[in-house]
Amino acid sequence: MKNVLTNRAGFTLLELLIAIGLTSILMVALFSAMDIYFKLQLDSQEEITRQQISRALLRQMTRDIQSVVFVKKQAVDDEETAPTSPGTGSAASGGSTPAGGSTQADGSTQAGGSNSLSSTGSTAQTTDGDTTAAMLKYTSGLVGSATDLLLYVSRPDRTLSYVDAQSLTSTSERTGDLMMIRYLVADTSAGGLSSTIAKRFAGNKNGPIGLVRITGDLYGMSTAVQAGEERDFTCVDQIDAEEVSQVAFSYFDGLNWQETWDSTTLNSLPVAIEIILTLRNAESGDVFSSNKPDPYALGETKHRMIIALPLAEPFIGETVL
Repeated sequence: MKNVLTNRAGFTLLELLIAIGLTSILMVALFSAMDIYFKLQLDSQEEITRQQISRALLRQMTRDIQSVVFVKKQAVDDEETAPTSPGTGSAASGGSTPAGGSTQADGSTQAGGSNSLSSTGSTAQTTDGDTTAAMLKYTSGLVGSATDLLLYVSRPDRTLSYVDAQSLTSTSERTGDLMMIRYLVADTSAGGLSSTIAKRFAGNKNGPIGLVRITGDLYGMSTAVQAGEERDFTCVDQIDAEEVSQVAFSYFDGLNWQETWDSTTLNSLPVAIEIILTLRNAESGDVFSSNKPDPYALGETKHRMIIALPLAEPFIGETVL
């Protein structure tokens, strides 16, 4: 009996502690690997979501930009001062209806009672205030800076429901086919119209709130600007894309890329417009949360597209004989 008990095999306390320690290390390694896997999977899903958002936004912006109407002013010699008949108003006098557009319901073709600016008139610059001022005077083309784009487009109402100018009560109503469309990022720290819109939706958020698309009837929008009815001419019911933290525009004249464009001053449309959208995760970061940023969160991504304008005149460079 004594020999049987002496020869029985078993684990020592040291061996048991070593086994528990190795098992714990293995479990920690497996947990860390699974945690990284799930975080990378979430990042992949976020990247796919951003791709879908950027495609939807760029598709809409392409449609708007390619709907721009523009009437080129014709040069008039000083000796030819004979007035143009009312029925054939020329682009030089600012009395033409933009190509592809229609007259207003009351027979007017200008915004807020003003004609298109001539080459000797005042011109819209690239600041926010001057871009807003352009909404009073322009009826065709585009005015754009690096972060703000104002378009004059021709687009019939889906229901073909129009009212005359005297009956217009809202910028969402339509007096004709001509519309204003404006793109910018609402930012509480940007100032001007961008800050005004951002503070309306920001709550306790600071910084860029998202991309907004301002739309409305050309006559109604310009009238609202003239009357100082800010809520009417901003026409923003919601932030279109909170994921967008920045938007950048560049304008190609056929030879070089420009940071600004003014169709009236340059008497032309750009050959193409480059758009760069910067997207982020709207649920992370110090802009939307007081928590520390997630080190595994997907960083900002940029999405670029170049849009050709069908009404732009082809660029003809100098040729060498």
